[in-house]
Amino acid sequence: MTDGPAHAGAAKAPRPRLLALLDYDGTMTTHECNELALQPFVGDAWWELEEESYNDRMSHAEVFDRQIGLIRAPRAELVRRLLEVAEPMPGLHDFFAGLQARGGEAAIVSAGIREAIEAFWQRLELPPIELFASELVGEGPEDGPPYHLEFSDALGDCPRCGPKSCKAAILRRLRRPGDVVLVFGDGPSDVCPAREADLVFARGHLAERCEQEEIEWRPLTDFGAVLGEVDAWLAARRRATR
Repeated sequence: MTDGPAHAGAAKAPRPRLLALLDYDGTMTTHECNELALQPFVGDAWWELEEESYNDRMSHAEVFDRQIGLIRAPRAELVRRLLEVAEPMPGLHDFFAGLQARGGEAAIVSAGIREAIEAFWQRLELPPIELFASELVGEGPEDGPPYHLEFSDALGDCPRCGPKSCKAAILRRLRRPGDVVLVFGDGPSDVCPAREADLVFARGHLAERCEQEEIEWRPLTDFGAVLGEVDAWLAARRRATR
């Protein structure tokens, strides 16, 4: 006969801490905000550079910096347009509330422009979160064009992403022993952290890369369903190790 208290303790083994690393543009938003808001400023040159990133001929960070460098519009207009097109993915409030309730941690890791992401966050009244993003630096009058990006100094070096451009460095910085790491993304810059995650929630190009590299992933359609999917995955993993 199984000892009651011991059995109860085993049945209620604590869940591991969840660490969620989230891309912003095209992951937490329904569409690529940079593409919708900024591409019209530079026309076909935007897509020519984008192809370099998708085919791994140039890092995503370098591509985005070059795209931004082509824009000559006032800074306030850029930020305003980025915010106007930012449609949130469903379930964001539920996801962050649930993650917080179970003691998890989340961070946004993005090449996107910090002030636009912060404005989006404030508009949705989402809980505070650590943000690793880019600073839009204007070299002209009144901090205007020409522009360049200064990426977060927490990004790392790697052969694929280039110097000071790899998101996986932030994953390693935040990960604690025993954590279950969730990575959310949609683009080429999310491939490196996806390779080191326990479970990936992917859209677009990242989903294709996960398939090619046989990385375990789930389609990202509703953030409100994520924690239920994670719990089902954890339960299956526990059963497999008994």
